[in-house]
Amino acid sequence: MVGRGRSRGSKCSWERWLEAVLVFLAVGLLPKKTLAQGTTPVLTLKQSIEIALERNLDVKVAEEEIAAAREQEKQALTNFLPKFSVDYGYRRPSETSITSGGVTFETTDSNQWSLDGTIQQPLFTGFANLSIYQLAKLGLDVAEIEFERARLDLIFQVKEAYFDVVGAERLIDVAEQSVRQLEEGVRVAKNFYKVGISPKIDVLDAEVRLAETERGLIEAKNALGVAMARFNTVLRFPIDKPVAVEDILYTEPYKGTYESSVAIALQHRPELLAAENTVASAQQEVTLAKSDYYPTVTWSLKYYRRGDTPAVDGSEFTDREFWETGATATWTFFEWGKTRYAASERRVRVRQAEQILEKVKDSVRLEVKTAFLTMQSAEKAVKVAEKSIESAEENFRISGERYKEQVATATEVLDAQTRLTQARVNYTTALVALNLAWARLIRAMGQEEEPN
Repeated sequence: MVGRGRSRGSKCSWERWLEAVLVFLAVGLLPKKTLAQGTTPVLTLKQSIEIALERNLDVKVAEEEIAAAREQEKQALTNFLPKFSVDYGYRRPSETSITSGGVTFETTDSNQWSLDGTIQQPLFTGFANLSIYQLAKLGLDVAEIEFERARLDLIFQVKEAYFDVVGAERLIDVAEQSVRQLEEGVRVAKNFYKVGISPKIDVLDAEVRLAETERGLIEAKNALGVAMARFNTVLRFPIDKPVAVEDILYTEPYKGTYESSVAIALQHRPELLAAENTVASAQQEVTLAKSDYYPTVTWSLKYYRRGDTPAVDGSEFTDREFWETGATATWTFFEWGKTRYAASERRVRVRQAEQILEKVKDSVRLEVKTAFLTMQSAEKAVKVAEKSIESAEENFRISGERYKEQVATATEVLDAQTRLTQARVNYTTALVALNLAWARLIRAMGQEEEPN
């Protein structure tokens, strides 16, 4: 091999040079947290969620739906209250007199003005008004549940976008470290080739590895640009706005059990609560349909004024005012089974709603199970990735030592370096996957944060 005949003193000099280079490369592989902060304020996950909740249009629409449902509830409540009405009119009859025995007698006013006021108070409506009010209250409950669902969906989207940005930043950091060490490797390979210690193939191999890593760095930066654009979109920032986020990725294992997670989900999932409200609404619809079996009873008070002028001050043919009060019961007792058919149709809707409720429960259980298993798998993947880094670091160290003793080639050192870089990439990917699995499990339980 070229270089074997060099003096011992020269060899030691090369060994010291190579040892310094390897130390530089090893230090360059240490993990760094170099988020693109600059002068841009760093957003925490909590701050990002608060901003998104304040600006998100879906959440605003859900808030407006609550306001509309609240007005519908107030509208339904008015059915229990008395109603006031007034009629004011003018009438001119074609005949106002009669003739008898050649004598004409005036019998009524030629100009007839009237003012009628009515108060009506429903006393019994066959539970129709009560059912309508209960349906309105359930509608308000549904609007509030949908608002909570929109909040939880948005919080998960923020977490997902946030962790993607953190992961993309970390991958850029790893790629930049790899580029730096390979640039130094190319320089060392060229110097070794010039003095005859290594062949030209080592230089070419190092240059190819560098080019591949530089391409990977470009792809990592593009991935970060996409992640930032998505993050900005979720927070309704300008899509090209520079953003900086706090580098937090959780590594603690989830302490809950599958059974406890399912119990929390069945109690808090908005989709499940909405399905339960749908069953309650369908049951109220049955009561509303059956209200036609009963008569409606209404009390009324009517006040009348008459006159031959717009002031309705009376005339020689009519008194100025009078009033009357009474109660009326109205009962439509036969409509060829219309009410029975309507009630039967509503009962079918109840059974449908109950079946949908069970379907939603099954879906929630499956979603929690999937998220729980994904969480466990992600936790194991992080542990495996940590071990892989330890192994790759040791392999890189040994390859460097062997290269110093000229019993290993430069290609083996490059392979060890590539393996270490890939191990760090795998660790970052696994860590991001763990945090996304954590966020997905929290959402599956219908929570904003991990329950205590």
